[in-house]
Amino acid sequence: MVFLKKQMLKRFIIVMFIAILPFKAFTEEYSLKILGDNSIKELSVENEKLVLAETLFKWTDSDANFGKGFCLGSINSFLEKIELSFLCEFLDYEGEKFWTKIYRKSSELNTGIGSQKYIKTSKKYEKLLNKECKYAVSWFDKTSFLLEQKCNISID
Repeated sequence: MVFLKKQMLKRFIIVMFIAILPFKAFTEEYSLKILGDNSIKELSVENEKLVLAETLFKWTDSDANFGKGFCLGSINSFLEKIELSFLCEFLDYEGEKFWTKIYRKSSELNTGIGSQKYIKTSKKYEKLLNKECKYAVSWFDKTSFLLEQKCNISID
């Protein structure tokens, strides 16, 4: 009887391993780190503030790529609600490019979590095309920031 229970347990473990393995085997975690500075123009009227920003940054990713880039965007705040929207271009050390859209709705500007969507890529970065990844950002000195993004990428 004990032998049968051990056999059933072994079979159960093998079936669970086989069921879970494909999900792990065909995904990878991709991460991106960005450190940059904004030059800003802002206009405030009563409870609303609009900030137009141009961002210059350096970046590195989990595939050992690195480069530079820039973003253009806006930060609109009204009564403690903040909406941020940027379009960005990334250039790597081999001259390859990709473009993203970054957006976030929040109640605080200095830190937050948002989404970054890869809207166009060169062949090297095609695994990222149309992927939407979460990011966390921290701001300091009003115009400097650190952004860290992680997402799971399906491998075809």
